[in-house]
Amino acid sequence: MYSISDLQKYEYFSKLLKDNKIEYILDSLTGTVSRKYILDFVKTLIIDKTPFTMAILDLDNFKEINDNYGHATGDRVLEDVGSSLVEYTGENGLVGRFGGDEFIIIIFGHNDYEKIHNFYNDIYHDNRVLRKMIKTGNHEIFITGTIGSSSFPDDGKNYEELFEMSDKTLYRGKVKGRNCYIIYVHEKHKDLQINKLANDDEATIFFNIHSIFRDNATFKDKMSEVNDYLKRNLRLDFLLYIDNNHDLYLLDDLNKPLAKNINLTKKKFNNELLKTDTRDDIRKVNEPLFEATRDVKASSLLITRLNNKDMNYGFLGFGLQRAFKIWKNDEIAALMYFGKNVILDLLN
Repeated sequence: MYSISDLQKYEYFSKLLKDNKIEYILDSLTGTVSRKYILDFVKTLIIDKTPFTMAILDLDNFKEINDNYGHATGDRVLEDVGSSLVEYTGENGLVGRFGGDEFIIIIFGHNDYEKIHNFYNDIYHDNRVLRKMIKTGNHEIFITGTIGSSSFPDDGKNYEELFEMSDKTLYRGKVKGRNCYIIYVHEKHKDLQINKLANDDEATIFFNIHSIFRDNATFKDKMSEVNDYLKRNLRLDFLLYIDNNHDLYLLDDLNKPLAKNINLTKKKFNNELLKTDTRDDIRKVNEPLFEATRDVKASSLLITRLNNKDMNYGFLGFGLQRAFKIWKNDEIAALMYFGKNVILDLLN
């Protein structure tokens, strides 16, 4: 929680504290600066032409924490993240609560890409703020978040432009799978449009998978076209298929097995799904799978069993090269629906 002495060093807050108690300025739950005053502070920096970087941090899947563990647990998570951000940022910047599960982080100075990259990178490591377990009551919850970032005056000349750039990059990070940070780079993100980043909705994905299986004659053609569609729509690096002979294929090339004797055991699966977060996780699951996916640099895998009653027809999986992917419900549903179409095709 910020103290009076922490805030008085900034002219904006020093003036504010002459007529107001600090409790009026801070968010009562997290002890960070409340929304109104962190945004007013940002606008003051812009008026004064003071260079800074603004990040929006959104906690991943926070609604599920409230739904599964209760709002008291959710509040405890917000308190922990808020205090960790304040401690980590120190005198390099200021932290405010934007609302709900979102925070605003201000980093002072004219920050080049490498400097701000290192600042965000460290947020995700060594249990500083994110990618850590938070203990609350009888629960241990793994916390991740997504960050979108832009800088004044390089990326926007006023608050509205700056916020738009940070918001776009935050959304880009969510689409890429959350649990990451995106720094606005004009050459890469100038044409970024949120409405073009959105995936097809779940019903559309199901319809398109069904149509592909209906309209193509051969199994390979069906798998290849679904591969292209889902890679593009869900931003996957690759899809894999293990047949009932334990041969592993990438759907990019079903003519040549990537490896043989990939025998995944049922006990590794939770509710018909297997997930990995890192290369080490893959090795723990299956050494041949680890070796087979080395060249494609697989880290985050989501795999489902292709089983019908007592018969197993192999396995189907989504893969990313980036670690710690947060798999969304629509992505899990797409994999399961794809798998059911594969089973029906094989049964016929």
